[in-house]
Amino acid sequence: MKVILLKDVKGVGMHGEVKTVADGYAVNKLLPMKLAEPATDEKIKKFESMRAEHEAALAKEEEQTSNKIKSLNGKKVTITAKATEKGGLFKGIIEKDIAKAILAEHSLEIPVDLITIDEPIKTVGEHAVKIESKSQKAALTVEIVGSAI
Repeated sequence: MKVILLKDVKGVGMHGEVKTVADGYAVNKLLPMKLAEPATDEKIKKFESMRAEHEAALAKEEEQTSNKIKSLNGKKVTITAKATEKGGLFKGIIEKDIAKAILAEHSLEIPVDLITIDEPIKTVGEHAVKIESKSQKAALTVEIVGSAI
């Protein structure tokens, strides 16, 4: 029996795939548990069009993110944080803080998972940060300015 998988099924396939499985497996397991639905010609066409729309939306989103990252290459972002007299920070600066600073200074929303730092920034000064998507890479300088307590 041909089925369209609605969820990932171990040993069978991934979400959205059209698979041929044993009739008993489809009727007794996949269909009652809403893991799959019978594959008719019109359902396959509908599912393919939905997948094409979804892939187009993902490609558009990736292109927009790539353009944002390209525009940030070589730029500088300043973050003010509470610091000691010796230049150590009371709270480490993480990727989320850098994303907020980019949004505030450059009006660009960058997903936090694309920002890479080796470890949280704990000192005042300039630090190099990498921003990477599937197709674009950028180097960004983050300047940490200490403020009095």
